[in-house]
Amino acid sequence: MRDLKNAPLQRKDLRQPGREKRRFWPCNHEISAKVPIYFCEQKYYVRSKRKGERPHQVIYELWPWPEDLHEASPRSVVYNEAYVIERNRAAAIARRHEGLYAVLLPLYPLLGLLWSGFKHRVLVPLGFEPRAITQASIALTFGIFIGEGIFVGWLAGGMLMYLLGRPALRPLDWLLLLVLGADSTMRLGQSLKLDVEHCWGFCEWLWPGGR
Repeated sequence: MRDLKNAPLQRKDLRQPGREKRRFWPCNHEISAKVPIYFCEQKYYVRSKRKGERPHQVIYELWPWPEDLHEASPRSVVYNEAYVIERNRAAAIARRHEGLYAVLLPLYPLLGLLWSGFKHRVLVPLGFEPRAITQASIALTFGIFIGEGIFVGWLAGGMLMYLLGRPALRPLDWLLLLVLGADSTMRLGQSLKLDVEHCWGFCEWLWPGGR
C-alpha cells in the first residue's frame, strides 16, 4: 500500500513484496474505472474509490491491469512528475477560485452589473453563473428604480438630492430614473430569452458590441 501524494516516483517500489497488489492514489477529480493508469511503466485500473480529505476529493485504489481486461477508455493517465505538477497546479487554482468566490459572494447582485465579457472571462471560472447574477442585478436596479420613482414623483425630489442635500441634483435624479427604468426593461427582456450567450451588464445594451 502506498500513498502517492508526495512520494517520489521510483520503479523499485513496485517490486517490493506486499506492494505489487494495490496503490492508493489521491486525486482532485473524478476518473472512470476503465481508464488505464500508467505508473513506472506498469498498467493499473481503478478497483475502488473513497472520499478523500482536503485538498483531495477522491482516493482511488489501484490494482494491476488484468491481461484479460480489454475494455479500456481511449483516455489514459500517466502518473509521473509532470502529472503531479499539473495536478497540484490545478488544485491550487481551484482553491484560489473558491476563496475568491467566497469573497465576492456578498456582492452577488452587483456582479451582474458588470459587462458580459468580464462575466465570462473572470466570473465564470470562479463559479458564478452569468444569467443568475444578471437577473439578481436586474432585481436590484428595478428596486432602485421604484425607490427613485417614489422620491421623484411623490416627494418632489430625488434620492441623490436627499442623500447629498443638493436641490440642484434633481435633474440628475430624473435622468437616473429614466436610465434605471430603461436598463431594467432591456436587460430583463434579454435575460428571458433562452438562446442568449452573453447576458448584458448595466447599460451594455447601449453598446452591444463593446464587450
